[in-house]
Amino acid sequence: MNKDSGVSPVIGVLLMLTLTLIIAAIVNSFAGGLVDTEVKPPSVTLQATLHQHHDDPTNASLLITHVSGDPLPVSDLSVILKPSRTFGSNAENSFSEINKANITNNGTYQKTWAHGITSMKVGETHGIFGDANISKINPEFDLMKEKYQGNTFYLELYYDRNLIAKPEVLIQG
Repeated sequence: MNKDSGVSPVIGVLLMLTLTLIIAAIVNSFAGGLVDTEVKPPSVTLQATLHQHHDDPTNASLLITHVSGDPLPVSDLSVILKPSRTFGSNAENSFSEINKANITNNGTYQKTWAHGITSMKVGETHGIFGDANISKINPEFDLMKEKYQGNTFYLELYYDRNLIAKPEVLIQG
């Protein structure tokens, strides 16, 4: 009697079992979501301030400071300004998208979120400078009017239509 007669069927069964497990693992990884193709929006904490500076309107500034979180890819962002209830009962229904060409990191507008600046990192402050640029954001509620000092508005940042930050901004003189 040959001692090796049962080895071949056992090896064949082991190979078939191994192949079945590998195929099952591949199918499970695709069907179970192991391969994540969805891009997650950045997580971020922002602070924003608006200083009117009526004594020298060219010094007016709407500043956005990146306090913590992921770097922001500014080309993928939408920035929306929404007045709060401090502007009146219907104010919350109004909103304006801020033109990214008006947001810069140094006040000279040589580089803006639309051209030249690619990201905003923790610790950086970017903004809109000068009363003329700030007044254009929402003509219905001109943020540079002195009567709006003490009011607040929301600065909403969207990444791929997902709201990622909504700081409340106090209008200061």
